[in-house]
Amino acid sequence: MEISLPQSPEELKSFLGQLDRIVLQKVLEWARGCYKNILERLDELIARCRSKELSIEGLRGVWYQTCLGPVRVTRRLYRDREGRRRYLLDELMGMGRYRHITGSVQELALEMASTMPFRRSAEVLRKASAIDLPHQSIWRLVARVADPYLEKAKRELQWFLETGEIPQGEGRKVARLIVEADGVMLSLQREKERKAEVKLGIAYEGWEKVSKDRYRTVNKTAFAALGGGDAFWAGMSLKLQGRYDLGKVGDTIVGGDGAGWIKDGASYINGRFQLDRYHLHRELCTALGKDRETRSKVWRAIEQGEIEAGLRLLAEAKSRARGELMQRIAHAYSYLLENRCGLEDYRRGLSEEGKRLRRTGAIEGNVDKLVVRRMKNQGMSWSLKGIQRLLCLRFLVLEGKLTAWLRSQDQDEHNTWVTLPRQKIRHIVNRALRRDPSDWLKAELPALQGPHASRPWVKILRSLVEAPAL
Repeated sequence: MEISLPQSPEELKSFLGQLDRIVLQKVLEWARGCYKNILERLDELIARCRSKELSIEGLRGVWYQTCLGPVRVTRRLYRDREGRRRYLLDELMGMGRYRHITGSVQELALEMASTMPFRRSAEVLRKASAIDLPHQSIWRLVARVADPYLEKAKRELQWFLETGEIPQGEGRKVARLIVEADGVMLSLQREKERKAEVKLGIAYEGWEKVSKDRYRTVNKTAFAALGGGDAFWAGMSLKLQGRYDLGKVGDTIVGGDGAGWIKDGASYINGRFQLDRYHLHRELCTALGKDRETRSKVWRAIEQGEIEAGLRLLAEAKSRARGELMQRIAHAYSYLLENRCGLEDYRRGLSEEGKRLRRTGAIEGNVDKLVVRRMKNQGMSWSLKGIQRLLCLRFLVLEGKLTAWLRSQDQDEHNTWVTLPRQKIRHIVNRALRRDPSDWLKAELPALQGPHASRPWVKILRSLVEAPAL
């Protein structure tokens, strides 16, 4: 394994700057050969250990997409009694027909696709590793992984709505559960409508301090879906029931911006509605931006639980205003009146415990992290099915369930019809990994030292072997 060096100093400097990549490519070449050797030896072992119901039809080559790069592997084609063709090595590796991608490559590609566009994912994988997958393959991979999960979730939700039966869950009992919800609009393509709303909900048990003035939610559960409010809250309830015993939760707070479907959720999960202070403050600033004195009085009255006084102050400000200002204040007054049930701070009356609680509003940051960053503000438009698939993928990745789901799919989909002895597999792998890649350079020619060493043809062979390198 030799590398020719450039002559000029400038070219040599450039070469040394790329030396790590050059060495990596050489190492990967050896690794691909080692990987190919292991799999083809395994295929031989499969042929010896297979069920006698399978007959060997011949050898076929295929390109495996691996973390080492594309590797062409030759494996045996089998036929069972029903005439179906089988590639047992593919099945052992967890690969289906027309998708010869290793599990590690699938996980990496899916995690990349959950955070950045498909084209960008393919480009980053190509530059940062030996993986060379077209963006269309990544798109198809997302569909193959997400569709069965979505179908499973749909069946569970349908069963819950029809029977009311709640599946067995962890049964956690907590004194207080805070649930927040919000919606975000996404652009559509090839659909009747131009926009669709993704409804997102989170539930958590409280907060823990990370650093000065920074907190994070404790034991967060997230759920997102397209469709109406009833379907969303049914799915959210089903997910929460898998973790909590909702009948034993002491107090449930449902926070949001005042949308009707969010307030309906409070009755759906037996909670009480709380208008997010972020939306309340924004509405007051929009209406009374320059009138800081009135704005402070209204805010203080609401914070102290004097809802009627706050509304009265806002009504007085509306009577004094004219034109556009009056319209803005009238809008704020109507907004507060519609969300009157959620204006009082849920922490009032909780004595010392209330001082440790924080206001609702965590949903705003989660909307950005869970949906907006990947699916909006990048000139993107989606099909409804595409939104569902990507949301499913993002939640599988963020909840750490992707690996387990991929393995469960492999177990459901493949039956190898063969049981391989572990000791022999270990022997094949260890022998290939211990093998010196330069062994072929150490080969000897017994004829040069044997009884025919003086014959003319041996002398010619010796002159070729011992010829000086050019």
